[in-house]
Amino acid sequence: MNDNLERQGLLENDRTSEDSVGLTLPKPADDEWTRLKNLMRPLSAVIYMSILVGLNDGNLGMVIPQFKKFYNIPDEAVATLFLYCSGGFLLSASVNGYLVKTIGQRATLYLGSVTVLLAYVLIMQGFPFQYLGILMVLQGAGVALIDSAMNVITANVPYATVMLNVLHAVYGLGAMVSPIVGTWIIAHDMSWKGSYVFLIGAAIINLVLITVGFYKVPMEEEKTEDTEEGPIKEALLHKMTLTGAFYILIYVGLEVTLGSWGYIFLTEGRGGNPVPMGHVMSGYWLGLATGRIVLGYIASKYGEKYIITLSTILTAVLLVVLGYFKDIALDATVLIIIGFLLGPMFPTTIALASKVLPRWMHASAIGFMASLGAGGAAFFPFITGQISGSYGILSLPLTCLAMAFVMQFLWVFVPSDRPMFPCLQRPHDT
Repeated sequence: MNDNLERQGLLENDRTSEDSVGLTLPKPADDEWTRLKNLMRPLSAVIYMSILVGLNDGNLGMVIPQFKKFYNIPDEAVATLFLYCSGGFLLSASVNGYLVKTIGQRATLYLGSVTVLLAYVLIMQGFPFQYLGILMVLQGAGVALIDSAMNVITANVPYATVMLNVLHAVYGLGAMVSPIVGTWIIAHDMSWKGSYVFLIGAAIINLVLITVGFYKVPMEEEKTEDTEEGPIKEALLHKMTLTGAFYILIYVGLEVTLGSWGYIFLTEGRGGNPVPMGHVMSGYWLGLATGRIVLGYIASKYGEKYIITLSTILTAVLLVVLGYFKDIALDATVLIIIGFLLGPMFPTTIALASKVLPRWMHASAIGFMASLGAGGAAFFPFITGQISGSYGILSLPLTCLAMAFVMQFLWVFVPSDRPMFPCLQRPHDT
């Protein structure tokens, strides 16, 4: 019985502690900072993974106008690319926990990274549009495996909340770089294929860093005996897993919808100059990165539930401003501020999950949350594209406002280790 409890991570002793993805941490008696420093090499690789995922998510919004010209298709057609990506995300979400427990986190990470690289190489060939959709499934599946791995690993290191915010802040920096690259390509009248040359280079670096970063890093056995349906099912059906996954699904949908269609909104909807508006989109992602550090710290200090609720309400108000006022400078500024407010929502949810869920659930539960959430990066931009095709791109703020309302509804039910409004607690209640 003790063996079974130890397998589930429910017994604590002086043995070396192992996290749910396999990184072997120093003994709990060690100082937290020392433990974190000992993991800097693999964490550096993990942080670069987040940059790559950001580069991926920030790219499609910039190449949409060029895809429309290259393939001679309307918004509704190009939006199906997001749907295909969503299919890849959902595929990975459904098998991620099984893959980790059968072939190990290391092999699963390599599988995702190689899949992404292969997808970029094939997309760059400019195959007919019907084949492009299949390649987007491949790309989405690979990105989702990387996304889930980096979240699970980081959720199980010392100072997990801080490190998760750093992880997702650099995601914003990666997403910021893609519009800069895309703007440079537009300014020099180059083909959209140049963006994928850049992504291919980034994906190769990712493989190198994974190899170096995890070289001789002790990990759990590449295959484990714990592949029975019961534990995985229990982790996936936990209230934190389900509520958190659907919250992240909507949140990532809102974040990437604005990041993908915001450029079209500013250029075609508001008549902005393409090059400066490309810089605005970089500002949106930079705001996201900044918000994850600044608001992430504030949330951890004053209460995650309270700060995220306030940020969501302010986001909704600014979306109304974005839709109502037609001043291009105001709209650009509002978009950047919205990015800042959206920043801490994803990492805060993952951090709460790492506190609420028992450690043995982390690989399956957090991996599922991250993978399903990543599906929002594709599904909701697809829906937005369909709405835009019918009602025009100026419908974007209203579509995003609906997402914000659903997010706040779900956020009320996300479990937490602290009350939503800690300032209302009486001293003897704490």
